[in-house]
Formats: sequence, C-alpha cells, structure tokens
Amino acid sequence: MTNLKAFKLSEISPLGPEIRAEFEKAIDLIKKARKILISSTLTADGDSIGAQIGVLYFLRALGKKDSEIQIVNHTKVPDRYGFLSEVEKIRELDSVDSADLQNFDLGIVCDGGVERTGSVAPLFDSIKDCILIDHHVVGSQRDYSARILDLTASSTCEIVFNLFDVGNVKLSKEVAEHLYLGIVFDTGFFKHSLTTPRTHQVAAELIRTGIDFSQLSDRALLERTWSAQLLLLKLLQNMELHAGGQIILSSWSQSELLEIDFKDGDQDGMINQLYFTQGVKVVALITEVSPTSCKISFRSKGDFNVAELARSIDPDGGGHVRAAGCSLQKPMAEAKALVKEKIESLL
Repeated sequence: MTNLKAFKLSEISPLGPEIRAEFEKAIDLIKKARKILISSTLTADGDSIGAQIGVLYFLRALGKKDSEIQIVNHTKVPDRYGFLSEVEKIRELDSVDSADLQNFDLGIVCDGGVERTGSVAPLFDSIKDCILIDHHVVGSQRDYSARILDLTASSTCEIVFNLFDVGNVKLSKEVAEHLYLGIVFDTGFFKHSLTTPRTHQVAAELIRTGIDFSQLSDRALLERTWSAQLLLLKLLQNMELHAGGQIILSSWSQSELLEIDFKDGDQDGMINQLYFTQGVKVVALITEVSPTSCKISFRSKGDFNVAELARSIDPDGGGHVRAAGCSLQKPMAEAKALVKEKIESLL
C-alpha cells in the first residue's frame, strides 16, 4: 500500500496576502496579551463551539495559561455537545464571578461579531484590542484590531484551522475533533455551497490525526433525544405552505416547547426538514422566546439572499446568503405575518 505523503496545506492551497496579514496580526496580539476573553454568538452550535475550543488550544500552544483565558457566552452549551473534551471551559455569563470578568486586554469573538454575543457584548467595550474570526457575509460592523473575515471559508472552524497552519502549530487529535465537528455542522456534511476543495483538504488533515469522525458526527449532529424527536413532530405539524408552494413557514410556541420538555440544542439542523421540500425557495422557522419576542431562522435556495432579509428585519441579524437568522420583538402571530409579507415582497 502506498503511503500518503504529508503536506502543508498553505503550500498547496495558499491564503491570500491580505487575510494572511490579518492572521499574523492576530497571532502577534495573542502573544502580547495578558488576559483574554473569548466569546461567540447568542445561540451555540457545532461551529461556534468548535471554533472557541480550537482557539483555546491555540492559545495554550502559544504559552497562555488557562488562568489567563475566559470563554464566556450569553447562554450555556447545549447538552448534546456535553461529551466534547474541554467544553466545560465555555461558561454562561451568569455563572461567572465578576472578578473573572475584569482586566481583559484582548477579546476574541468567533462565528459572528461582538453585536451577536448578547449580554457578553458590553465586556468588549472596555477591551483595548479585539480579534474577529468569522465567515458570515452579513456580519459585524465594528472595528477590530485584527479582522479575520474569510467569506470563502466553509465555517469558522476552517478559519481556526488556518490559524494553526499560519502559526505553524501542530494539530492534536483533541483539537481536530472540535474543528471537524464545526466543519461538518456548517457544511451540512460537505453539501452546502461554501464547501470548497480546500474544505475537503482541511477535513483530510483533521482525519489524519486519527479522530473517529463517524462516531463524532453521529453523536454531535445526527442523534436526537426523545424530546427532540417530538420537537421534529411539532415542526412538521405546524408547517404552512405559501406563495404557490415557494415558501414554507413553521413555528414553535413556548407552550409547545414546555410540553415536550425542550432543551437548547434539540432544534439543531431541524430547519433542513423544511428546506428539503420540492419546489420551495425560502423557508422560515419562528420560535417564540416570550409573548413579545421571537427568534427566526431562514434557509433559501437559488439567489434569494436571506442574510439581507434577516438584517432588514433586525439590525443585529445576518448570516449567509442561504442561511441566516434574526430576532424580532413582536408576538408570534405578528412576527409570522411580517416574515411572510417580507419574503413574498422579495420573491
């Protein structure tokens, strides 16, 4: 059997000079920092979690101690990701002692800008230097000391892999698990449009470390709890077809979520059940957060830009051309009517 020759990805699929300069700027800032805050988006998912833990491993490789690093999010990590190593390092803001939230001189935000970190956002206002690591086409409008924004990347975890590559830091099996998880989450198992030859090359390097990629994918992304299966049932029962079959809306009310003992993370990937409907161009899933607020997720096919749609509804909304989300301060009935009207006007 022929042995595969190991390769350095930067040699066969080099990064552009501008983004490489941002990587190098970020690495320099990390080396100089004494206390670092890492955060991510309001709703934790496979990509945001994998990216944050990946950055933690990178900081350790550069000599940073855990006592110098805090990973703090608006909400806790969903139970479905609890089996991942180091995931306990990601803490919910409300559970962190105020003494641990002071004197940061570097902030790193992954998979979305500071605006999308919810209650953590004010902490960044007092931090001198901040680094953005993201791949969303409609993202942060803030200024950053290093802006690692790669719209061609499949996921934020692919960008974090590039951080290891540029920094010449060897990948361990443990960090490879987290980065692989984020890539398969955001590419939908390598089928979404942002999947590139480089994405597959990165995945190959991660698999080369010896990770059990099949078990990892099953456990983190495909397995569902009983309550999640009931949630899926509610999703399908609540479907509405509009605009001659071009739009599907569905929703979950708070009473329905309480009825099935919903846990955050149960909903991951479920919107795809609506997306994979023949003839549909746009789907929207509306989740009631309170009697006067909703969270909305969008998916689209073709050229319909749901990132712009999300931003038009909510200034802090955004995402990708074909996958985006936002919040809306309206009761569910009004939110549903507004979303339907917006989509129909743009089709």
